Amino acid sequence: MDNTEHHAAPRAAAGAFETSDFYLACYLRCIGYTLDDVRRDGRRVVFVFGDKPGRRTDLMAFFGNKAEVDPLHFVAAIKDLKTLIHNS
Repeated sequence: MDNTEHHAAPRAAAGAFETSDFYLACYLRCIGYTLDDVRRDGRRVVFVFGDKPGRRTDLMAFFGNKAEVDPLHFVAAIKDLKTLIHNS
């Protein structure tokens, strides 16, 4: 199974991309994806982003260790998403 499909929820709405991968969600926030919703699916948290045409390329950069983001921006995204998880 391809990693990009593993993290995409099958019921994502048109124009949306869903993932339960916390660090992928942080990365997507850092590169400009809009976080539209956060919801619980059992014990998992699902992050819903506005989709972009270049998503596959962005995912391959992340999973292929080719992605580059500002470390402080990434840390801020981690803190923000953890706050969302714990307050929802």
